[in-house]
Amino acid sequence: MIRRIRGTVAIAGVVLAGAVVTPSAARAQAKFELTPFLGSYYALTKMCTDCNNNGDGSNLTSHQVNAATIGGRLTYWVSRTLGIEGSFSYAPSRAEERAEVSGFGLAVSGKGRLFLASGRLLYRPQRTNLHFIIGAGIISRGDTVWQAFKENAPDTVGAKLTSVAGILGAGVRASVTPKFAINVSAEVNLYSFDPRLGQQTSPTNNSANGGKLQADLVISVGVPITLSR
Repeated sequence: MIRRIRGTVAIAGVVLAGAVVTPSAARAQAKFELTPFLGSYYALTKMCTDCNNNGDGSNLTSHQVNAATIGGRLTYWVSRTLGIEGSFSYAPSRAEERAEVSGFGLAVSGKGRLFLASGRLLYRPQRTNLHFIIGAGIISRGDTVWQAFKENAPDTVGAKLTSVAGILGAGVRASVTPKFAINVSAEVNLYSFDPRLGQQTSPTNNSANGGKLQADLVISVGVPITLSR
């Protein structure tokens, strides 16, 4: 995990340096671009910090585990400064629970995955290789741990594993040659999610901890492929 994170940071640093020295005139003027990418997914917040609301003092917390991610983006540049983009990515992120009881800690995790899909607007200031991202999309959880959770949920509220997210981010483009460039981007997905991993305090208490604001960071490195000009 440490090597993968260091590798992503190192590549991002090289691209940032290249963006500084690359003349803006070398920037591709493609209309349609397809950008496959690799990157890293980071959960910046816990899914819940009071997952066990039954008062036994077990201090149960839960979070998504950092993971590699793979995906692609399709971009249409309306002008030199404004673009429209669709993006999707996949991350095999496990779900982990940690409990502290009488000074002892215990962690268990289950196989999970995340699908992220979004539509966004890109703004690229003139004479720079930077672009800024704003958009909206969905984040869907699945695989073994979440499927089991969905099947065991007492009602349909707890079974909702897809959330609507707002997206903010920024990126930089380095033109290595006139026909080859590298894009590095960092974007944060903000959304509300209630994992309901705790125990119910009563038959009528169907929410263990309530919806909580989540912040997921995706850092990616991609190679734009020109489809048309």
